[in-house]
Amino acid sequence: MPSIPDKNGIITALTDEEADVTRRRRKEFGAFAIIYDFMLERFTRPRVHKADPQQHREVLANLIAPVQQAKVLDVACGTGGAIAHFHESNDYTGLDISYGMLKQAVKKAQRKSFNACRFIQGNAEQLIFNDESFDFVMMDTALHMIPNYQLAITEIARVLVNDGAFMCSTPAMGINREFDVTWEKMSAKYSLHSLTVPDIENACQQAGLCFQQCDANGGILYFQAYKGRQSAI
Repeated sequence: MPSIPDKNGIITALTDEEADVTRRRRKEFGAFAIIYDFMLERFTRPRVHKADPQQHREVLANLIAPVQQAKVLDVACGTGGAIAHFHESNDYTGLDISYGMLKQAVKKAQRKSFNACRFIQGNAEQLIFNDESFDFVMMDTALHMIPNYQLAITEIARVLVNDGAFMCSTPAMGINREFDVTWEKMSAKYSLHSLTVPDIENACQQAGLCFQQCDANGGILYFQAYKGRQSAI
């Protein structure tokens, strides 16, 4: 993959086919990226996910803040919403398929002083990293949008070190009735997964990860999955 960031601080690591698809949608993604944080906070989180945005930030902070002096990968990082919760001592890598989203994430990272930091335009289903490259991997509210989410989890397990942790928040059916009603109408229309807790737990187990549910907030499930453990601590 290219090792030198472009003028926007982004390394591009897409196949030709992925790059063609992304190029056709770059204008759309770029425009949406500018208002993404506002829409997530004011509309998507409270009205679609039926979740409290403040509680979401607090749960993420509690799960992320203890991670220090680690190599961390933020898969489908979007505009970098989780960056604020990471300690500066970490070696941070943000990956997303949307160039427009990554441009916003770079701006957030510039306000931090990470030990090291990079942003890569890449595919969550085909991570470009070597085996056991990261101590901690996270994904915030994106698993339901990845076409082959099982493959993405398998790839995450591959790049995790032994005893490493995968932390994820995702919309999930069966934990909030109000969310379920809304999601049933939206998921088919927008080609989104209607994941259940057993779906996610099974995908983790198939990838060799030990699943542990941490919290719930409306229709958002928070979990961690550990590599190389028989039971989560």
